[in-house]
This record gives sequence, structure tokens and C-alpha cells, in this order.
Amino acid sequence: MSKRKIPFEIKMLDNMLNRKICENVKKEGIFNISHVQADILGYLYKNKNRIIYQNEVEKEIGARRSTISGILKTMEKNDLIIRIDSLEDARKKEISLTDKSIKKHDELEKKVIIFEKELLKGISCEEKKIFFKVIDKLKENLK
Repeated sequence: MSKRKIPFEIKMLDNMLNRKICENVKKEGIFNISHVQADILGYLYKNKNRIIYQNEVEKEIGARRSTISGILKTMEKNDLIIRIDSLEDARKKEISLTDKSIKKHDELEKKVIIFEKELLKGISCEEKKIFFKVIDKLKENLK
């Protein structure tokens, strides 16, 4: 048996989680979006009280400018975000959520809580503490 590699396992788990969440969201009729779009909406929602520019989204998501531009264009077409020219810098666009996406996010948040309970079945509080301790160490090592 070959040794399991932690980065590969984390990536595989991330893909599985994203796929399952998107499946549930589509099935529930909340959104028909990709996991990257969901990540962007989540970031915008957490930061809804401040101005967000595309370059911040690029850094947060870890994707190239052209990739994010295409995704944002699709999201704008689907009435999930609004992009407007910045008053401070004409080269930048401010990105904000629409009323539709805020409402949908609130629905999604409730579903995520249920999903997390199902995901953590059979995992003790002590195991969760250990998990978070290891995750925090991995993050620290990546800084």
C-alpha cells in the first residue's frame, strides 16, 4: 500500500465537499452555480459592508484575472452580482451582491448548517479539536 499524501487528501476532500454542496444546492433549487461561484458569493457576503474589487476576489480564490473575469461576467449575467466603475480608480470595478444573491445566500446558509451536521456524524468533540489543531498547524506552515 502506498503512503497517502496529505495535500492530495485535502484536495480530494475539498473537491468532494464542493461537489456535494453544489449538488444539494441545485437539488434544493437555491442556486445553479459552480463551487467557485459559491466561494465568490461567500467572500462577497462576508465583506458586504465594504467595497470589494476584482483583484481582491482573484487573491481570495487563487485564480487568474482572466478566469475570474469570465466567472464574474457569468455571475453578473445571472443577476448574482453587480459590477460598477470605481469612483476612486477608473481602472477598477466594484463588485457587490444583488438582492437576489443575498436572499439566496441566507437560504444556502441554513442548508450548510444541516450539511455540516450530517458530515460530522460519528466524529467526537475531541476529534474535531484535533482536526482544527492540525489544520491550524498546516496553515501556519504555509505562511
